[in-house]
Amino acid sequence: MPRTRDRRLDLLKGLLIAGVVLGHFLETSGGQAPGVLYSGWQHDPQRWILTFLYLFHMPLFVFLAGVTARPRRLAHRIVEMVGLYVLLQTTYVALRFGVGDLSMERLLHPTYALWFLLAMAWWLVALPFVVRLGPYALPAATAVSIVAVLLPYPDGDLVSWSRALCYLPFFVAGHLYGSGALRRTAETSTVVMATAAASLVTVTAVVVRSGLDPRWIRGADTAASMGVTGVDAVAYRVLCLALATLCGACVLAIVPSRLRQVEGLGRRSLAVYALHIPVVFVLQDTFQGAGVGQVEATLLATAVTVVVLRVLVHPFFDRAVRRTASTMAQVAVPPPLVHDVRDAERVRV
Repeated sequence: MPRTRDRRLDLLKGLLIAGVVLGHFLETSGGQAPGVLYSGWQHDPQRWILTFLYLFHMPLFVFLAGVTARPRRLAHRIVEMVGLYVLLQTTYVALRFGVGDLSMERLLHPTYALWFLLAMAWWLVALPFVVRLGPYALPAATAVSIVAVLLPYPDGDLVSWSRALCYLPFFVAGHLYGSGALRRTAETSTVVMATAAASLVTVTAVVVRSGLDPRWIRGADTAASMGVTGVDAVAYRVLCLALATLCGACVLAIVPSRLRQVEGLGRRSLAVYALHIPVVFVLQDTFQGAGVGQVEATLLATAVTVVVLRVLVHPFFDRAVRRTASTMAQVAVPPPLVHDVRDAERVRV
């Protein structure tokens, strides 16, 4: 029998991709040119919403990517991610900076959110090792994530290496234990849901009030780029991994099993992720120097998020993105050459 699609997984992906788009639009809404962070992080209420979202939305999104990752047709999937990245990176650099700015340097440094496509390719490369290591893969990935923050390379955006290593434990955890986690959290009591919601609000408030630099939460920086000692960098990395795990678990406990309006968004999350980026550029230019109040800017960013999601959820965009990626992969890796890794026995929870 064909496998039935996990509707709750689609629901979670839909909520998370909505959070991704909202977060990106809010980042640009501060009204100033970006520095080490986009200006939305410097203002309220954007800072509170962004902190809330970034505590869990990308770690949990990567966790779900691990749930759906399969060893079959692995080379094809890797080439799909890299090919789609190259196409979109080239297009967006040309749109944003001009054709004359196209260079190898630009190609190797993802424009805005495109880092995820390259990171996904790295995680897929690691998948056979995850399968072979079994339950030992998660502690190994956690150690790699922590040690990565000590590497003496301040350019964490180069081919997305820093974020790929930072979020690796969540991909591994999703692949090994994600299905069981989704089953166990499918039906939770009202008390558990209320406790989880209160925990999310409390953690967000503590993080904002503590003044924790958001760059640690975002995962792209290291001790070298942040200018701190190795001990401090390791402590921040461990703290952020722990907070992401806690907040992700809280979200899993809160989200219901069914919400039809959002499930379609989750099924088409790749197109939404790939195609919302030009709107980020437009909003950045619109907000910069416009003198819009921060509350009004937040409401405007939210309204634009709703409109963009309503447009990009159309099946046309999903089909276009997936067919483009698949066609490039078929050209680059013809079917007879695609290496199908045998399915290893998954660890059951």
